[in-house]
Amino acid sequence: MKDVAIVTGASGGIGRAISLSLIKQGYEMILLGRDAKKLKTLSTECQSLYGNATYFTGDLLDTNYLELMNKTISSHRKSISVLVNNAGIALRGPFYEPSMEEWSNIVNLNVSAALNLSRAVLPGMIDRRKGTIINISSLSGRFTSAGSALYSATKHALNGLSGGMFEDIREFGIKVSAIMPGFVDTDLTSNIGRDKKRMISPEDVAAAVEFVIQSSPNCCPTEIVLRPQQAP
Repeated sequence: MKDVAIVTGASGGIGRAISLSLIKQGYEMILLGRDAKKLKTLSTECQSLYGNATYFTGDLLDTNYLELMNKTISSHRKSISVLVNNAGIALRGPFYEPSMEEWSNIVNLNVSAALNLSRAVLPGMIDRRKGTIINISSLSGRFTSAGSALYSATKHALNGLSGGMFEDIREFGIKVSAIMPGFVDTDLTSNIGRDKKRMISPEDVAAAVEFVIQSSPNCCPTEIVLRPQQAP
């Protein structure tokens, strides 16, 4: 039975790069995302790399979709070894402009969905005394800047959640890591007026994920900060 890896936000740049990296490492993939066409293309590409991939199109803000994912995870309980909580959204602009509904949405996707899925995979990982949970955070979870208060708040929360999760489950041999990249060349940064050629690539983030998974059982890289070598 192959080990299974789950990647959320798999249809986007970072999620896609992580998924291709994991399939090459021999994992069976469960791909979650909102873009059916991109997920189907990614699944086909994974199959061409001699791996098995299943995709589920939906929105993690949808309670019915979350329930389906919880059932899917339960059916793979004995084989899920990796969960990468990558899905996320950003709100830019002064904190007083977005509605409270928009605030709820960004909290629910950037933080609550990661907590929900982490709780779902945990029983199987505890039974196996093996597993890795990686939360794709942001440098905004370390620093603040004008126009990013709401996004930054969720990433600070995700970092705090990651650290607390590690403390709670480290004795079961389960790794938990928060990866905090700066500007990454994805659709999320396509219109912010920065030099994309100087940005981190999605493959750089995927390499950090691989580093966490491949690290010795005696240590856990609980936080990884990735910054562009040159300011974009």
